[in-house]
Amino acid sequence: MKKVLLAGVAGCALFIVNSASADVNVLANINKTKDITVTETVTITKTVDLIAVVGSVPGKAAESTGIINQANYGNLDCGNCAEKNDTISNSIGGGTGGANNGIVNVNQASGNMNNQGNAVSVAWDFDTSPGPTPLPPAVPPPSPQAVGDSSFANSQAHVDQKNGAYNVPIESGETIIGIGLDPNTVDAVNLLFRDAVITNSINGNTGLVNVNQAVGNNGNQANNVSLAVSLLTSGTQGGGVALSEADLGQLNTGNHNWESDANGVADSGEVIGIHKSATIDGSVNDNVGIVGVNQSAGNMSNQANNVSAAFVVVGASSF
Repeated sequence: MKKVLLAGVAGCALFIVNSASADVNVLANINKTKDITVTETVTITKTVDLIAVVGSVPGKAAESTGIINQANYGNLDCGNCAEKNDTISNSIGGGTGGANNGIVNVNQASGNMNNQGNAVSVAWDFDTSPGPTPLPPAVPPPSPQAVGDSSFANSQAHVDQKNGAYNVPIESGETIIGIGLDPNTVDAVNLLFRDAVITNSINGNTGLVNVNQAVGNNGNQANNVSLAVSLLTSGTQGGGVALSEADLGQLNTGNHNWESDANGVADSGEVIGIHKSATIDGSVNDNVGIVGVNQSAGNMSNQANNVSAAFVVVGASSF
C-alpha cells in the first residue's frame, strides 16, 4: 500500500513538472494610428496699374455734376384702415395728347414719409464766332503752347440714400450715453389693398423722362441724370477727352415692418392681411433717350436710377 501511495505521489510530481515546462502561444492585436498632415500654400498676386496721360490742352470744357442725398429715419406709420391707390393712366406720352419732347419729371406718392427726387444736370460748350475772346486786364495773355484746339467733357452723378439712420447719439439730459439706431416703423393692419398702377403711360417720348410712384411708406426714390457734351466743328483738327463717373450708395438698416402682425406694436386682436400690388402694363414703350421709372408698393425701400454720360462730338455744327 505504501508503495502504491509513493508511486501516486511520484506520478503527480511528474505531472506537475511536465505542466510547468509546457509551451505557451500568445496572440496579440496591436492597432497603430498615424496622422499625416500636408500643408500647401499657393499665393497668386496680380497688380495692374493703368495710367492714362493726355497731352492735349483743351481750348474749352463742359462739366456737369448731379447730386442727390436723401435720408428717411425716425418715422412711425400706423395708417390702419387707410387703403391707398396710386394710378398713372394714359399719361406721360400715353394719352391722346401725344408724346413729350425734352425733360419730363413726375413724382406721385399716396404713402407716408416718402422722399422722391429728380435731378437733371446738363453742360455743353459750343464754338463762338471767329475772333479771340478778350481777356480780363489782370490776366496775362496765354503763351502759344497753352492755346488748345481740343475739348474736354466731364460728367459726375452721385446718389446717396439712407433709410433708417445709424450712429445716432443717445442722449440723457445733456449727456450722450451711447450710439444707437433711429429706425422707421410701419405698424399698419387691416388694409384691404395697396396698389401702385401704371397703365398705358410713359410711351413714345423723346428726351429725358423720370417717373417715381410710391404707395408704400418711408421710401426713397430718385432719378439722377448728368450729361456733359463738348462740341467740335468740322473745321477743328483737335480731338477731345470725355470723362464720366457715377456713384450710388444706398443704405437700409434697423427698420421694423409689423404690417398684419399683432405681435408688433399694433393693437392686439384679429388682423387682416394686406394685399399689395405694383403693376406696369402697356407702358414704358417706344421711347428715345433716357427713361427712369421707380415704382414701389412696399415699405422702407431705396430705388434709384443714376446716369452719367460725357460726349465729345467731332464735326458738330456750331451754335
